[in-house]
Amino acid sequence: MKLKLMIVACFALALSINAAPLLNARRAASLQVDGQKMPGKMSFPSAKGEKWGPVAFDHDQHNGFSDCMICHHTNKGLTLDAWKGGKITEKVPLCVSCHFRDEGNAKNAKTPSGDELTAKAVYHANCIDCHKGEINERVMKFGKITKQGEGPTKCAACHAAKE
Repeated sequence: MKLKLMIVACFALALSINAAPLLNARRAASLQVDGQKMPGKMSFPSAKGEKWGPVAFDHDQHNGFSDCMICHHTNKGLTLDAWKGGKITEKVPLCVSCHFRDEGNAKNAKTPSGDELTAKAVYHANCIDCHKGEINERVMKFGKITKQGEGPTKCAACHAAKE
């Protein structure tokens, strides 16, 4: 009896290991637009000299909380439904295309009053404020937020330890 159970368990494990890449490939294909794949898990590196390490980010974990435009505000009409429906034709740039990691970079985006919007500044403002449930009106004009106020707000909860 134990031998039969062991054989069934090994067979089930082998099936799950072999099926996982197929399921992930099918899922990735449904989230691909013009050769762009929506990244699932990714990492945001910290700026040089920061005391904290990188932050792990999972798109799948965040997709249900807001329109994509809350973060990707330069892509008008970018929603998960539009992405899945193949209605997005423009390339979705990385945040660091406009919000650089280094302070004092002349290419950094600026607020209307001239304050520098580094990657750290925008990640902290958007991520922490959303996790606290305090997204401001300016950010809300980019898209809609369906749920906020449930994420971590302490540095060590998001950042890896510095190596």
